[in-house]
Amino acid sequence: MNATSRVNDFFFAQERPFGLALTRISLPLVLLAVMLPRWFHARELFSADGAAAPLAVNYGVPDLLPIPSGTVAVAMASVLLFTLLTSAVGWCTRLSLAISFVLYTYLNLLDCLGSLTKYSVIASHGLLLLSFSNCGAIWSLDALLKRRSDQNRLRMPYEAPPDAYAAVWPRRIMQILTGLIYLGAAFTKMHTPAFFSSDQMRQWMLTNVNHANPLGEWLAGYPETLVVAAYLTILWEVLFLFLAWSGTARVLMIGLGVVFHLGTLLLLGLYIFPLVCFSLYLAFLNEHDMQRLGAWFRRLVRRGNRVAVALRRSLPHVDGWRLPQINLPQSRGAFAFTLLLLVFGGVELEYQMDPFGTRRTAGAYELVELDTDTVGRMLRPSEPIRDQDKFLSFEIGTDLLSDVVINRRQEFRHGEALVAQVVLTPPHEDMWIECNLHDADNHVIDEVGQIVERSRLRASWAYEMKQSLEPGTYWLVIRVRGREITRRSFTLLADK
Repeated sequence: MNATSRVNDFFFAQERPFGLALTRISLPLVLLAVMLPRWFHARELFSADGAAAPLAVNYGVPDLLPIPSGTVAVAMASVLLFTLLTSAVGWCTRLSLAISFVLYTYLNLLDCLGSLTKYSVIASHGLLLLSFSNCGAIWSLDALLKRRSDQNRLRMPYEAPPDAYAAVWPRRIMQILTGLIYLGAAFTKMHTPAFFSSDQMRQWMLTNVNHANPLGEWLAGYPETLVVAAYLTILWEVLFLFLAWSGTARVLMIGLGVVFHLGTLLLLGLYIFPLVCFSLYLAFLNEHDMQRLGAWFRRLVRRGNRVAVALRRSLPHVDGWRLPQINLPQSRGAFAFTLLLLVFGGVELEYQMDPFGTRRTAGAYELVELDTDTVGRMLRPSEPIRDQDKFLSFEIGTDLLSDVVINRRQEFRHGEALVAQVVLTPPHEDMWIECNLHDADNHVIDEVGQIVERSRLRASWAYEMKQSLEPGTYWLVIRVRGREITRRSFTLLADK
């Protein structure tokens, strides 16, 4: 097979779109969970009646996208919720996905402060590619209605009509998109020294900037683990595009991806981003994979596996459904009627909610004037940061790994190296930091210091446990501006 034939087979081979159908079901449901709470604030977030923040303002073209009125924004958000749901169930699938893509992208571009995120950009591309695919040919209401109208209900479970087959290129592009996202992320991390030193991840883990992440707070105490994970992440992100296609390499790349995104959920408090990526991962499943999964599931059912049997009983039996005998034009008419009904219903519901209180007897809600003391506290000059608050940790060990202390311990012997390191919390100014060696009676044995520029978050000192030092307890004391900040003790053991 020549190169042209391989390329044609790679992009235009015919298959039943099982993977894309799973992505079509999962991705809109994830976005529905995001947009449903925002619907109640659509007038505030996406309209001229509220505080819209269009992305185009940052590029000097504030009028690039028209900002709708409050009623129009509520109507658009209502349409988006409906089409996300119909995309998942596969009702007028291609039209639903196209509308979802346009409205989801448009509304996110009107709220760059809260709605426009990395996962929303990825999800928009996913919706666009799904709208070009034949993902509604299986596991959809459209396919069920067509089967009923064509009276093909007695087909075998995995025997699809000819129109259920489609070219594989939309799935390939979605796979390439996933790989390019990781490759771009790797290039960004390569230019971020704080990523390799664990400072970036450690600061993130110690905060709840996304959601609570107690596991991340615990792991932040082991920065050497974060350093190893950083290098493995870069290696995985670079190789994903080239290896995640077939065989054991595909299983390895997808498996590492699942572990990586589960890590972002547990360690960083990210919820939606991992779910969006998991939805795109489903596009890597091909027809052969689904046949193997189906055979494995049927074996579990035959063996009486409780979970498999319970799941099998919970799945709907398509042949037992009693859908109305309607044709596709009638289905599209019902789709349009339901869409209009929900739009008017959504606008009326938001009108009755009256979020701004414009129809209250007491009039619209007003901003409450702050008292003088609160205003004074907000406008007064910032208080200087205390020197002790600029230090995150003080650690001692025997070596450095990517500028992180490893083999941390409290006991050393003659001839061994001792590495002391302080980790600072940004922001801080250029500082002269001393790390002095004291004996058990607090007498200064050695004084050493260095300038730590405002761009650095770590400062390290190396000591050699010379024979001139008597065995016993010693202190390493950190001083700034002549004042002690913190100290750590260690024990020098006698030679064996």
